[in-house]
Amino acid sequence: MKNKKILIFGTGAVGGYFGSMIHKAGYDITFVARGKNYEILEQKGLTLIQDKEKEILKVKVLEPIHELALQGYFDYILVCTKSKDTKEAALKIKPNVGTDTCVVSLQNGVENEDIIGSVIGIDKVAGGLTFVASRLLEPGVIYQFGYNGSMLGELDGRVSERILNLQKIFLKSGIDCKVSENMRAELWNKLVWNTSFNSLSVFTGKTVDKLLEEDYELLKSIMIEVREVALALGLNIRKDTVEFNLERSKGFTGFKTSMLQDFEAGKSIELEELVGVVIKKAKEKNVPVPNIEEVYNEIKLKQKSEKQKSLS
Repeated sequence: MKNKKILIFGTGAVGGYFGSMIHKAGYDITFVARGKNYEILEQKGLTLIQDKEKEILKVKVLEPIHELALQGYFDYILVCTKSKDTKEAALKIKPNVGTDTCVVSLQNGVENEDIIGSVIGIDKVAGGLTFVASRLLEPGVIYQFGYNGSMLGELDGRVSERILNLQKIFLKSGIDCKVSENMRAELWNKLVWNTSFNSLSVFTGKTVDKLLEEDYELLKSIMIEVREVALALGLNIRKDTVEFNLERSKGFTGFKTSMLQDFEAGKSIELEELVGVVIKKAKEKNVPVPNIEEVYNEIKLKQKSEKQKSLS
């Protein structure tokens, strides 16, 4: 297993954390980064902070434009970019996808796997989910706390050897990992969390714990709307998905969602991938989602206002 070649495409909060854990376990892993992040990783290494303990790891890192195409095939490629960059990532990794390569999306959203599959072939793609609180504090520095779980699964529900092997790699790297036979529905189970908490955090500027304390009913209403869309799509989403997602959020004290972090940093946010996609699918199935639409529209107005401020 240690001779498996693994590529982490996107060394942000998720890719940096998962990649660092796999690297520490002794696997042959290569990171892809860009800009200042690439410079720091290449010159100083990757810094991982957990439970106030800091570790600096010397890692193999590439810039996609110049070096990636020369690396040959990988056994596993973990795509960890923002969802808006999925198509670009798929095109860049295409030369590295061989007959036996498995590409796993560890991104937010429910359409990434199909986007990647449209470029490299859906048979090369598997689904993945992360349940980890991590932040890119600055280029090359990852901070992680709390639970570090993940889930993997074939899109057609098979329990394949390639997925079981990747699960073993995660487990040996200290990452809790489960295998799902219902991956499409699991992606929507996580979307229940992402659509509600991410959108409301940007709308209100609040952390996860504050949203639970002060906006509980609205959170729950949005989650119910996402669940109803998933059910209309024929997905076997877990019956207690609303209660499950509310309960699992109670330990996230002071935690800012990824969308709020990006919004406050002036970066583009995954609004369409995490919120707009639900509205789109709801319209296809004639499912009313008034709370999601209201918050979505308010965020669009907020984005417009912030843009005008930056131009004035």
